[in-house]
Amino acid sequence: MDKLKPEPLAEGAKIGIVAPASPLSATGEVEKAVDWLKKFGFRVVLGKSTIPRNGYLAGSDQERLNDLEQMWRNDSVAAVWCLRGGYGSLRLLPQLDYDYWARHPKILVGFSDITALELALWSKIQLVTFHGPVLTMLGGAFSGRQALAILSGQKCTGLLDWPANPSLPTLVTIRAGRAEGILLGGNLTTLVSLLGTPFFPDLKQAVLFIEEVNEAAYRVDRLLTQLRYSGALEQVAGIMIGRSIPISGETEADLIAVFQERLGDLEVPVVYGWPVGHLEAQWTLPQGVMAEFDADSGNLQLREEPLALS
Repeated sequence: MDKLKPEPLAEGAKIGIVAPASPLSATGEVEKAVDWLKKFGFRVVLGKSTIPRNGYLAGSDQERLNDLEQMWRNDSVAAVWCLRGGYGSLRLLPQLDYDYWARHPKILVGFSDITALELALWSKIQLVTFHGPVLTMLGGAFSGRQALAILSGQKCTGLLDWPANPSLPTLVTIRAGRAEGILLGGNLTTLVSLLGTPFFPDLKQAVLFIEEVNEAAYRVDRLLTQLRYSGALEQVAGIMIGRSIPISGETEADLIAVFQERLGDLEVPVVYGWPVGHLEAQWTLPQGVMAEFDADSGNLQLREEPLALS
C-alpha cells in the first residue's frame, strides 16, 4: 500500500477543531485555541464536540464520530486539529470510514489519546498524520512555530531544531547508536491499548517514539513488559523516549530507571529525553515517514516529506 500524504497547510486555510476524546470543562480554552489560529491568519470551524461538558467523554461515541467524520467530509476544511486528548479515541476506531479518509487525505494533528487515531489511520490506510500539540497546549512559542513550519511544508525535512529551554535535561543514552526507519509512536498507554487489535501498527524496522505522563513507575514497567511480551519490539530499529512526567511522589529518575531496566537489553539504540509528549515545548512529528536519530549527538532528522508537495 502506498503512503497517503495530505496537502500542506496554506495561508488562510480553514482548520476544523474537534474533541474526539475527553471534553473541556470551560469555554476559555476553546476561545484561546481559536484566537491562536486566527492570529496566524487561519479560519476556524468548531465541531460540536468542543462544547464544554461534564464526564470523561466529549459526547457519545456516535456524536464524537459524527463530528470527526463531518469535519473530514467538509471539503473547505484543510486540516483537523484536535482540541485535547484524555480518553475516548479508541472507541471510535472500528466505525471510521477509512475508505473515505483514504480518498480524501488531509492533515490530522494531536497527541496523547489521539495516538489511537493516528496509528489506526496508519495501520489501515497508511495515512501520514502529525503527532503534535493539541490546541489546549499551544501556550509555548516553540511548539506552535515548529508545528506550523512542519504543516505548511516550510521545514518538514532535515534536522529538527531543539527548543531553547534550559530546563530540559540532557539526553540519557540507554543504548548508543544510530537508527533509521519509519517514525511511529505516541503515548505509551494508548499504544499498548491497541495491542491485539487491527489498529496496532507494524513496527518492523520502525523508529518507535513513546512518552508517558502521570503514571507510576510500576505501571510504566507493566506497559513496557506487555509490549515486549507481545513481540512488538523484536524488530524495531530504535526507540526514542520522550521526556515523561512522573506521578506525584515519584521522580523523573524513577521513570528513567524503569526505561533503562526494561529496554536496555534490546540490541538497538534507545535514548530518553526527547522533546516529545506532555511538554510545553514539544516537537510535531509526522507519523509514517522515514527518520533517523543519533543517540550520541541527540539529532533527529526527517528523511522524507510528510506532505504532498508539488
